[in-house]
Amino acid sequence: MSRKKGKKRRSHLVTITLLLLLVVLGFNMVKLYGKNRALEKQEQYYSDAIEDEKERSENLSKFEEFTKTIEFIEKMAREKLGLVFGNEIIFKEEE
Repeated sequence: MSRKKGKKRRSHLVTITLLLLLVVLGFNMVKLYGKNRALEKQEQYYSDAIEDEKERSENLSKFEEFTKTIEFIEKMAREKLGLVFGNEIIFKEEE
């Protein structure tokens, strides 16, 4: 009888150990799944940010090219400095 009790006891111990191991593994799996989802969201955020910065960089490059044109120089001279060509007449409103 004592042999059967010993085998039963070991069997229960192994079963409890395996169940405990499954519970711990399940808990860790759920925890890692949540962490994975958070990292995927973060990855998407940074991918979008990279695309936005690439677009901004392209716009800045285009603006840089525009600033080197005569058209831009004339526009800034008119707006900022109030300069005009010699054959132009300026009309100002009375205040």
